[in-house]
This record gives sequence, structure tokens and C-alpha cells, in this order.
Amino acid sequence: MSSAIEGCLSDLRRMANDSDGVQFQALVRFLNSDRAVFDELAKVAKFDETKPYGRRVLLETDELEVMVAGWTRSVPCAPHDHGGSAGAVRVLRGRARHQVWSIENGDLRVVREETVEPGGVMACGPALIHSMGDDGASDPLVTLHMYTKSVDHMVVYDRGTDQTLVVEGSCGAWVPTDRPEMIRHAFAGVLEPSSVR
Repeated sequence: MSSAIEGCLSDLRRMANDSDGVQFQALVRFLNSDRAVFDELAKVAKFDETKPYGRRVLLETDELEVMVAGWTRSVPCAPHDHGGSAGAVRVLRGRARHQVWSIENGDLRVVREETVEPGGVMACGPALIHSMGDDGASDPLVTLHMYTKSVDHMVVYDRGTDQTLVVEGSCGAWVPTDRPEMIRHAFAGVLEPSSVR
């Protein structure tokens, strides 16, 4: 890893240790800043054509998780939450299609959809259900994700089988058909995340 990335991660570790954990607004401010390191971070993205995105976790402590994702073309992730962690996502390259979901009458419905260009930041509160994918720009989508604490688990919605899954935090926002041991619990229907934790 480059010295710029190492320096950035050191700054983030200090931010996590200087207070009572990392504050959500501090992450959003960091991701909205103009830093040369964002170009360096885009270069370390890992792509995995068998998944919606490849995950490269750069920092994982009790107070903070930092991950770079390289997205597969035309393969959005599943609607999901972050297990109660708050976070923010910056588009480093490409263009993202971001959808925010709501549970209404036992069904998932898109309540907001947006296109996010490079430099754009999406705030993801602890109760947010969302999904993302590459929106077909000339460069493949690369994103930087930061969470106020390490993501222990996620609630992922399998729209094909109408199930609510609780998966390991290291799984990623998809149904782990190749690694069923990543599923902690599976429930029939579309359930609120708070009811399956």
C-alpha cells in the first residue's frame, strides 16, 4: 500500500481513538473533503466478477471499518442494512445507482433513487436499507465505505426467495449461495431489521 494510504489510515485510527468512537458526521466530513489519497484508494480496489463487488477491508477496529469496493458491471447488490452501524460511501470512480428502500405492508419498496458521480457521498444511517450498483459510466464503479464501528452482521433481503437473511458482516451485501455458512439466520418474508437481530 502507498505511503499516502498508510498515512490516511493512521489519521483515521487517531480519529477513532481520540474520542468516544468515531462520530458519523466526522466520517461524512472526511469523505466530503478534497484529498489526494482518494485517487490512491481507487487503485487498490479488488474486483470479483462472481459477486456484485469485491471487498478490500483496509481497516477494521471496534470503532471504525474502512473498505474499498470494486463493482461488477450490471450486478447490483441486494437491499441490505449495516447491522446498526452508521456509515458513508464515497464514489471514487465510475458512477453509482443508489436506491433507498422501505418496508411497507410486508414488501420492499424503493423510496428514493439517485445517480452518484465521482466525489459524491451517500450517508447511510444505522436504520437505512439500501442497495447500489455500477451505473454504466466509462470507468467501472469503485467506492470507499466507512462505518462508525466494525460491521458485525447485515440484514440482506433475498428478493428471489422472499426471505430476510442475517449474514456475517464480512459476507458483503448479497445472498452467499456459495458460502451458506455465512448466513446466521433466515426468515420467511420481508421483516424489519430490528425484529431479526
